[in-house]
Amino acid sequence: MAEALPAEAAKPEEVRETRRSGSFPPAWLLGRFRRADSGERTSRSLDAKITSDAEKSDGAIWRRWKSKMRMSEEALDCLEKGRGDASCDSVRSQSSDRSSDVSLTFKEVSFDVHLRGGQKKQILAPISGHFESGNLVAIMGPSGCGKSTLLDILADKKTAGYSGTIHFNGRPRDHLFPRVSAYVPQEEAMPKCLTVMEAMEFNISLKIERPSQMTRKMQQLWLERRLAVLGLEKVKDHYIGDGTSLRGISGGQKRRLSLAKRLASGARVFFCDEPTSGLSATDAEACMRYMKHMCRYYNILVLVVIHQPRIEVANLFDELLLMTSGPGRAVYNGKMEDVIDYLRNAGFEVPLHANPLDFFMDLVTPERQDARVDTFVLHYRGKAEQEVASRVEAGLQAELVGAFQLLQEVHLYMQTWGNLTPLRDSVYARRFRTQLWVVFKRQLILRSRDKSGFLADLLGGLAKALVVGVVYMRTGELGAAQQTAFFFMLCMTCAIDGLKSMPAIIGERSIVKMEAAEVLYSEWAYIFSFGVLNTLQMLLVHSIFITVLFAMSGLRWQMYADVYLWSTLLAATMNALYLMVAAIAKDAQSAIVFSSPFMMLFLLFNGFTATRSSVVPWMRWAIDISPVAYSIQQMVYAAKHTYADDDGLVKGYEGVIQLSEYKAHSVRPTVQSDRCGRDLLWHLQNCAADGVPTAEQDSEMMFKPWRLAWLVL
Repeated sequence: MAEALPAEAAKPEEVRETRRSGSFPPAWLLGRFRRADSGERTSRSLDAKITSDAEKSDGAIWRRWKSKMRMSEEALDCLEKGRGDASCDSVRSQSSDRSSDVSLTFKEVSFDVHLRGGQKKQILAPISGHFESGNLVAIMGPSGCGKSTLLDILADKKTAGYSGTIHFNGRPRDHLFPRVSAYVPQEEAMPKCLTVMEAMEFNISLKIERPSQMTRKMQQLWLERRLAVLGLEKVKDHYIGDGTSLRGISGGQKRRLSLAKRLASGARVFFCDEPTSGLSATDAEACMRYMKHMCRYYNILVLVVIHQPRIEVANLFDELLLMTSGPGRAVYNGKMEDVIDYLRNAGFEVPLHANPLDFFMDLVTPERQDARVDTFVLHYRGKAEQEVASRVEAGLQAELVGAFQLLQEVHLYMQTWGNLTPLRDSVYARRFRTQLWVVFKRQLILRSRDKSGFLADLLGGLAKALVVGVVYMRTGELGAAQQTAFFFMLCMTCAIDGLKSMPAIIGERSIVKMEAAEVLYSEWAYIFSFGVLNTLQMLLVHSIFITVLFAMSGLRWQMYADVYLWSTLLAATMNALYLMVAAIAKDAQSAIVFSSPFMMLFLLFNGFTATRSSVVPWMRWAIDISPVAYSIQQMVYAAKHTYADDDGLVKGYEGVIQLSEYKAHSVRPTVQSDRCGRDLLWHLQNCAADGVPTAEQDSEMMFKPWRLAWLVL
């Protein structure tokens, strides 16, 4: 905390402008050993003075930042020790970490599903409520009561239609609501090779712009304070892990990290779907205790769907919304501390040493024989519903600042630490180029750390080349038919190679889906980043495979460029196909099933084992669209030109061409056809434009408009 401001801190604008103006000549221009005259001494003294003023200014910023962190630490210490004296209240009120008051109001929210036959089933009966910041709210009820449905509706995550109105700060939710709210799922997939601090930095980089005078070290101190609120400061440099291939943080710490990431993003309302599910009783209590700290320290609103909690966890909640099922209806909506009195007024006395929530849940669960669902529904409508309705009406009429004003408050506060770009009135906080850079950088980090996967890919390509190369080691000494068989096997291997990446893509897709739902970045930022890096890795592995295999085949190196070009195009085309299937498939097994028809179509109708003369006429179109058939065809013509001095091979390839029926169409003469058939760039630049070949030369090109489109794709 006592370290000096890092050297990368931005200099004041006046210093930069003075230096750009040329007032300070460089040392090499003045002469290193020449004695400075009075004018130079004056200039240097002015330079030293301005530099000293800049350091003092930066030092003041650093001291002010350390003071802010000290006050945050004092407030957190008071909170953790449970002190409620006036000194702690004063510290917390002075802390700039506390957010403005917010509220969430919903009125007559209901949800129905349509069954077969046109019937409708009511999942959620009309329900209303009003919650304010600084409170930890529990939404409870038996299975099937619609509590998760209600949470999804309030969080604006429900795509199906529903009825009712939902207001944030007394205003209808707008397009900026996702930027001030956060949805925490029950299970969140995270990149296993990122550390806890890197995951925090990724979220804040896409949600909040760093001011010009705030260094990365200052930002990390700010993030560490949020990690401390959730008890994660000791694991900030640990990998997240996945529990199998890479050991990382525990399940409870991962749940708290989900909260910390969204807390760093500036969310004011949290919607948590069963955050304690799957955790031990101790971890569940710790998770809820830290969430309580978060509510009090930052003055935010947290709504939690939770099953029957133990008494220690239940006492942490400020408010309770209890529902019954068949359909989902409210039976209690009020303070958690008033539950026992509410039960007593309804005629039910909580047994001694019993958990009031367990007792209440048993009474409103329809499946139990001792349930009293109708009693509590009538009691709620007669006693509590009117009070809830009055709170709802007051919440709808009290118009607080909207989402844009809340974002503007944060933006103005951050401007005290340096210059910022104008606040964006968009669902995304950062521009697309910033999203692209941040996502690309993370993808690069993840691939560089996944050394085992990268090495397995490289060694797999090398092993595959050696196995196939041993089989076709004397191909260069054999005839045209055997060499064509080698091209066939080469293309087949390249066509199916992309299947290995589909499970990893599907696993990563869940991460992208969750982050895109949080409006961290556009899906296109991930598509571009992943596409570039995946293509580069594919080209590296493919280059090793083709080079080793071609060297072992004994073919002439003059045709290496043609083989490499067409095999690379084939691999890239099939890889793109597998990526498309992986993007729409439900899981890895479904992806294999969906890709099988395309793969079988392209591999079977390859123009070598299944030619235009051997297939039925109404299936010849399959050969015309098969990238495998085009790749084999171009390699055959390249080999024919390479071995033009060997009459036997030339005749053999002419026989293959005739058997495969590589037919031509009417064209006019050109002298460029030989190069057009073997050089892709020359083909695209010259042949497609003005070099139309003869009928004989066209048989070596098979140039058609849709073929050019496939090449460009």
